[in-house]
Amino acid sequence: MVSIYTISDKALMGKQINILSAYISECFFKNNLKIFKQCVLSANSNFKQLINIDENSNVYIFLVDKANLNLNEFLCEITNSNLIDNPYLKNAIYDYYRKISQPVEKDSELEWRISSKARAIINNEGLTQGYLLNNDNYIFCVLPNNYEEARQMFDDVVLDFIKSNQKKKYKTYTFKTFGLTESVISTIISQELKNKDKISINLFSKLLEVDIVIKSLENNHELDNIAQKILLKLDKYIYSVEDIRIENVLYKLLKLNEIKISFIEDITAGNLCSKLSQESSDAKNYIGKSVIVLDKQSKIDNFNLSEHDFEVDYGISPNLVYEITARMLKETNSNIVVANIGNLNKDNNLPYGLCYIAVGDRREIHVYKNIFKGSIKDIINSVTIASYFYLIKKLKKNDFHFEQTTV
Repeated sequence: MVSIYTISDKALMGKQINILSAYISECFFKNNLKIFKQCVLSANSNFKQLINIDENSNVYIFLVDKANLNLNEFLCEITNSNLIDNPYLKNAIYDYYRKISQPVEKDSELEWRISSKARAIINNEGLTQGYLLNNDNYIFCVLPNNYEEARQMFDDVVLDFIKSNQKKKYKTYTFKTFGLTESVISTIISQELKNKDKISINLFSKLLEVDIVIKSLENNHELDNIAQKILLKLDKYIYSVEDIRIENVLYKLLKLNEIKISFIEDITAGNLCSKLSQESSDAKNYIGKSVIVLDKQSKIDNFNLSEHDFEVDYGISPNLVYEITARMLKETNSNIVVANIGNLNKDNNLPYGLCYIAVGDRREIHVYKNIFKGSIKDIINSVTIASYFYLIKKLKKNDFHFEQTTV
């Protein structure tokens, strides 16, 4: 079992949302590591009194805003080790200050003062460093309490290290789906959910996505059979059989097939291009000419349209998104064009969150109608995910009703 301690006065006073702890908990759950305890402590806590090392947990995660000498001394005491200057962390701190062109601050010395038995985890994005400490049957891990920085450290180093040190070995399948709710998926796979072969099937929802996590001990021969049945039933809605983000799935497909994409972004305002380009330093090689067209005039100027094209539903129509996709295909060398037009105005007679997404190549263009709900940010994210999903299905030639021109 796992205990997670957030050592943060900001989190303790409610000034910081503890999303990192939630993310780590979900990752452990998917890998059959149960959470025994989650709590928040002050940076000045008496850790000897508040942290009880017992048989209920064998993994302890500490999320800190900055290096905590009291915590490091406490971990040295219970692991019978000494504080030393870790050379790897020291070099990382000096590199960090060189990058920002500032002298090393005195307090930063605490960042490299860790247990002599610890394994350093370098944080390349920030000042606060991390480390792993394996002692007898216990694993202790210290990470920065910063979601973006710690997530990469956790994904790249910590999770695999902890999994490899568990006595029981588990096998897990993760299917990433789009477009179905938890309740609908539960109905479709109801027979599989009733299995009595010590196989757990759990669903995790986020906006329009649901992760299906199937796991059991790796010697359970029925696991593969259950996973195959679920895969066949939900094939059209599954965009990945790995636990990776949808934009990463898209990037890998584009690279594998050497395909270039152009985006025409109205409602997403550049989000499609931005999220994809962040997946890798070479992601830009698979993005062709792309434009952001937030208003009527920018659409007219970029695609030689007329006022007549906007007479129906303020230009938020399947015909217009089809037309600008076709015109972009004529003037770009990209293989595929993805376009969207949507409504975020509550004052007109169109449904709030209405969106048309076009995906097309030089043989065919298909338009999908969606009505998304939530805040503006939620809708933009939903359109982004939906656009990626329709594009992935086309690249995999596993499309939704692609025998029709408009869906």
